[in-house]
Amino acid sequence: MNRKLRIGLKLFGWIFVLVWLIYGLNYANKTYNSTKCTAVNVRVIDSLQVKLIDAKKIHKAIISSKNSPIGMPIKSINTYKLEQEISKMAAVRDVQIFKTASGEINVEIKQRRPILRVFNAKGQTYYIDDAGKVLPHSSGFAANTIVASGNIREPFRIEPNFDISKYADSSVGGKQSLIYKLYKFAKYVSRNRFWNAQIEQLNVQDPNNVEMVPLVGPHVVNLGDLSNFEIKLKKLKLLYQKALPTEGWNKYSYINLKYKNQIVCTKNIYYGTRQ
Repeated sequence: MNRKLRIGLKLFGWIFVLVWLIYGLNYANKTYNSTKCTAVNVRVIDSLQVKLIDAKKIHKAIISSKNSPIGMPIKSINTYKLEQEISKMAAVRDVQIFKTASGEINVEIKQRRPILRVFNAKGQTYYIDDAGKVLPHSSGFAANTIVASGNIREPFRIEPNFDISKYADSSVGGKQSLIYKLYKFAKYVSRNRFWNAQIEQLNVQDPNNVEMVPLVGPHVVNLGDLSNFEIKLKKLKLLYQKALPTEGWNKYSYINLKYKNQIVCTKNIYYGTRQ
């Protein structure tokens, strides 16, 4: 086979591939333009970690709305607008929507992650998520978090998505807000496997006396004003690991960590007595 014939065959082959590719793209484009939405699939990506959003309820809300995408040409569906609508839900952190050539819409949702539930002095209750933003409490969901209650008075109005990190700086209002300290404590605990399994509740007597209720043992722990709480928890962990297994978890009713370089323990008056 001479050189000119080989070049001609190769050129013909490339032209054939190019024509077939253009035809295929045109056919796919025409098919896509005429395809209508037949299904909406909703997936909550982190549903095993947090259970604030019900995928079935989101699905029902989408297909039953007046702007339901079902039956609409897939090309004309505005996924950005649909994402914006879903993002208005308080528990939604992020939402991504994708269209498929087969006529389906896939909705992927990430939830906000509450780390603290607050019952304040006014009788209000709400969550704070791991980003430091207020998440309204709803009867439609519940989160397994530390609970803080008692004499908690916020220096701001409780509103959805309010960022409490604005009160992290001690220059705001003259001192760092108690609610921000509670948030930082809860965030630390949520990331610590040991303490996340130990701490259940915080009782605020006043900003200088925050009491911690552990899951194990009948005692209450006074953390003081939550300053240097990491150091205080390290001391408490040593007490848990070294002393209490020997002395008994029921020996103390009150453990005070508010004083520097010491732990003051109050014995349970019923410890060691017969009923």
